Amino acid sequence: MPELPATPAPDRTSIDRRKFFGVTAGAAAASALLNSTAARADAAVPTGRHRHRRVRFGVNYVPSENWWFSWSDWDRRSIAADLDDIASLGMDHIRIMLIWSELQPNATYVRGELLDRLEELLDLADRRHLDVEVTVFNGAVSGVLFVPPFLISNSDGTIRNVLTDPTVIEREQWLLGQIAERIGRHRRFMGFDLSNEIHWFAKPLGMAVTQAQGDAWHTALFDTCEKVAPGKIHVSGIDHWPWQNNDFWTRQGLGTAGTMTANHTWAGWTQVIQRYGSLSTSSTHYSEFFVELIQAFHADLKRQIWIEETGVSTVWMDAADIPTWTERSIRAMADCTGLFGITWWDSHDLNPKLTGYVDLEYDLGLFTNDRKLKPIGRTIRKLIAEYDARPPSPSPRATALVLPDDMIPVADFTAFFDPFMKLVDRGERPAVVLQSRTTDTAYLASRGITHLVTPRDV
Repeated sequence: MPELPATPAPDRTSIDRRKFFGVTAGAAAASALLNSTAARADAAVPTGRHRHRRVRFGVNYVPSENWWFSWSDWDRRSIAADLDDIASLGMDHIRIMLIWSELQPNATYVRGELLDRLEELLDLADRRHLDVEVTVFNGAVSGVLFVPPFLISNSDGTIRNVLTDPTVIEREQWLLGQIAERIGRHRRFMGFDLSNEIHWFAKPLGMAVTQAQGDAWHTALFDTCEKVAPGKIHVSGIDHWPWQNNDFWTRQGLGTAGTMTANHTWAGWTQVIQRYGSLSTSSTHYSEFFVELIQAFHADLKRQIWIEETGVSTVWMDAADIPTWTERSIRAMADCTGLFGITWWDSHDLNPKLTGYVDLEYDLGLFTNDRKLKPIGRTIRKLIAEYDARPPSPSPRATALVLPDDMIPVADFTAFFDPFMKLVDRGERPAVVLQSRTTDTAYLASRGITHLVTPRDV
């Protein structure tokens, strides 16, 4: 394929992403918002009513009217109303999706209009005291693929590898700089999330990536994030896949890359809900398990874990069970010391006028598509209010389940996941520790671990 330009020019299909898993306000108000002064870091910054929560609560924003096609079909009144909904729950942040192919259709060109809209979205969020995590290289969102045209060869249709091609990576770094130049000092900009599960973009397009190459991509992109937007929360949104396979990234690399470790915990996508039962220990403590598992791979004990996506659909369980499942799941996560925050997927049900999505994508919202609060939304609102009044205090985890360093933690759910859940059923609050750390007494003491058990002991 011809080489991409290396010198920046002036600034100005559908697939089920989890199928690879083996188990098979009025016009006047709108005008005022449009003309409001951008909230910049050098302006008077408000304290932020929720930024000092022990556990931060947010939601993955999905526009109720035009989904993320909203970047092209912008409706600020609808978006403002959506954000009012989110703020009414007591949320302190949102995570948003840029559409890569819309924002950067050419290697050396970023659409200025979309940067304007991104900045306006942060302004709208600011009026509602919502911080914003911006997810950038989105080639796959809710099972829909978005391929930037400059990646595609016009001679044979092959697609450049977004994780290994040096010229593509340089263009990715340039894009981060362009976005940061526009919003990097906005007081509501939390940071960059590199991508929404970029492996589900790479896999169906045949992009071969070794774990070393995946780790190197993280290093290169996070170095750029810190250079163009220093001191922000920069993460990589990844689900269960590299914890079930030796694929794309090393688990040690995931435990050190970026500001904190982000993870997407979907007990339905991995068939845990279906296999163990809606309100089983394994289902309601699934996210807790991942928080504790990931913590075992942290070299820095102060490093935090962000459950950046979690959610549930009526495709996976009866609607009557969803509020109970949600409350139990959140309480279990909040009982973990290393938890930064929980960002639910998602804000609003998918607009039924849009076709071609997997069925469950249509009812994952806390609000219906016409902005009616659902029982799950009421449950989360209640918990947020409770935790604001009485912040959750994590339980000590004196017992740790030992994970062999060479074990793929959830290649199946019998070898390690099941023993963890048996300990929970016995009334334990287990931690996880790598076998190679079991003789490090200072490390164990720093985590409050006094008793080690192996999976065979359980």
